[in-house]
Amino acid sequence: MAARTRNALLMRVVGYYLFLITLLLVAAFKAPDALRYLPFGGLGSLVELDAHTGLDSLAEKMLLASRSADALVDSFNLFSAMIGTLIVMLPLRRVYLFLQQDQPSRPAVASSLLVLPLVVTAIVYVVRFSLPLAFALAGIFAGVRYRTTLKNQADAFFTFASIGVGLAAGTRSLGIAMVLALFFGATVLLAPPWRAEAGVGEED
Repeated sequence: MAARTRNALLMRVVGYYLFLITLLLVAAFKAPDALRYLPFGGLGSLVELDAHTGLDSLAEKMLLASRSADALVDSFNLFSAMIGTLIVMLPLRRVYLFLQQDQPSRPAVASSLLVLPLVVTAIVYVVRFSLPLAFALAGIFAGVRYRTTLKNQADAFFTFASIGVGLAAGTRSLGIAMVLALFFGATVLLAPPWRAEAGVGEED
C-alpha cells in the first residue's frame, strides 16, 4: 500500500511540474512579451547585457540592469515571483509530509518549506545587485539566532531545495526552480535511503 501511494504521488508530482514547464514553453512561443511581467528570463537578460554593453565589470552590468528596470514591472515581477514560489513549493511540501508521516511531527520545518523560499525571494529582490546591501544583510543575519534545528538529512535537503527555489525566483529564473523541484521531488521519492529513513519503504 505504501509503495502504491508513493508511486501515485510520484506521478502527480512529475505531472504537475511537467504541466507547469509546458505552460511556460507555450507562453514563451505564443506571447514572449508577456514574460516581461513574469519571473522568467532573469539570467538571460544578463547574458544579453554582456553581449551589448561591453562593460568589463559584472557589478557594473548588474547595476545598469537594476537602474534600467521599470518600477511597476519590477513590483509585478516580485508579486508574480512570490506566487510562483508558492506554486512550485506546494508539491515539495506534500512530498516532505509524505516522507515524514511515520516520523515525529515537525510542523516548523513543514511550514518553513513555504515561508523560507518567500523570504529568500524577497531578500534577493531587496539586495538585487548592491554589494553594500549584501554586506549589511550578512551582518544583520549574523546577529540572529535560529532556534529550529534540523533533525535529519531529509530536513536539511528540503531546506536547501526551498532556498534554491527562492534564489531562482528572486533572480527571475523561476523556470530553473521548476526543473529543480521536478528532479528533487522525483529523486527523493525514488531513492531507497529516503524510503528507509521515512519508514515508507516496506510493502504492507
